[in-house]
Amino acid sequence: MKVSSKIIAGFLIVMLLAVIVLANQLSVIHQMQAINRDLSEIDMDAASTVLRMQELAGVIKEDARKYIATGDAIYDKQIADLGDEFQARLAGLRKNGPSNRERAETTRLSEALKNFIKVFDASKHKKRHHDPDYLPVDLAIAVDHLQAQTEVLYQAVKGSMKDQVARAADAGQRAERLSWMAGLFSLFLGALVAAVIARSINEPLRRLTRGTRAIAKGEFWHRLPAHGRDEFSELARHFNVMTEKLGELDQMKKDFVSHVSHDLKAPLASMRQIMHLLLQQIPGPLNSQQVELLQLSYDSAERLAAMVGNLLDVS
Repeated sequence: MKVSSKIIAGFLIVMLLAVIVLANQLSVIHQMQAINRDLSEIDMDAASTVLRMQELAGVIKEDARKYIATGDAIYDKQIADLGDEFQARLAGLRKNGPSNRERAETTRLSEALKNFIKVFDASKHKKRHHDPDYLPVDLAIAVDHLQAQTEVLYQAVKGSMKDQVARAADAGQRAERLSWMAGLFSLFLGALVAAVIARSINEPLRRLTRGTRAIAKGEFWHRLPAHGRDEFSELARHFNVMTEKLGELDQMKKDFVSHVSHDLKAPLASMRQIMHLLLQQIPGPLNSQQVELLQLSYDSAERLAAMVGNLLDVS
């Protein structure tokens, strides 16, 4: 895999992780917004509905007292209208999909309203009592139960609101935890990807540096590992070809020096031997000028022989 491909793949992994984290955060935010919408649109309506029913229960109680005291049909009609509004608001609560507790309390409140209407209808045929604060015992119990059940439903709605607020808080905490986890995981994965990419680049560079130092020292047998398909592997293959060529050239140089040295050594030895014999005047006597010239030639031959010997030692 090429180095550029590794870098691109690493960035793509980090970007993909960032997209996943962003999608998760958007999902959590959407859930929190949905809970907030439920709180603002449903529970507040439910709370206001139950408060209105508490008011209706109080008005029903007052109208019931007035009807028992006066027997005026207008109060009977008002109680009927209030009961219809009460029933309509109960139906609205059921329609808005309350919680299980709200649903149960709504059912009990509906039964309490039906019980009140039944007791009130039965009280219409009883003897009138002119005390405006008087209510028959059974009617007083029924209306008190209606008011108490309305209060219980109101507490249930408040409890549901608290539960939804708690759910929103839990969702926020969960989102915070997920954000920390995703951030740390992204940091770890990014560091891991960066470390892998850096290692895939630095290690071949170190091997190449060691190789060039070895070549600078004349170690032309040094080779770099060239397995793989990335740019560094291709560079290592070219490096190995270069070192092989340099090794061949170095060997050719050594062979050339060695051959030239050997070829020069034999003639020089003959020349030195002849000059040595002449200087000893074995072939015949020489004058001083001839001896001096032969001595200069002999010294030059000695120096040349020393240089050839040094060339042989180097080769």
